[in-house]
Amino acid sequence: MARLKLDQQLLGISTIMERLSRARVKDCFKFEEIIYFVVATGDMGKAVGKGGETIKRVQQQLGKKIRVIEFQDDLTRFIQNVIYPLKVEEIIEEDGVVFLKDSSKKTKSLLIGRDGKNLTLLNRAIKRFFSIKDVKVI
Repeated sequence: MARLKLDQQLLGISTIMERLSRARVKDCFKFEEIIYFVVATGDMGKAVGKGGETIKRVQQQLGKKIRVIEFQDDLTRFIQNVIYPLKVEEIIEEDGVVFLKDSSKKTKSLLIGRDGKNLTLLNRAIKRFFSIKDVKVI
């Protein structure tokens, strides 16, 4: 696992999220026009807030769309949190490569995304916490 580095802007954004939600932010990164927050295990409820009000407040303050992911020490559970609300039939890790198996073409296409955008995001999120070479959808 590589050491996480945040620039000044992301550090400030992370602080805003922690102050408004009282959730511990483990990581924060920007992908496309969305800001992703990885919050500590058990802090997802705080980050979302009652009826999603905390997320709405943070989005309003930042002027950007945000997405919150709950961290898990277990690779499989973390992947499930990143791809939520999608579900896959099986997650297999072999020789540093993670395979997401599903028989549904629709689920596969949603996991990959247009021009591989979602798969790139998935790779980025996972590699920040786990020593994985690649993520593949089969």
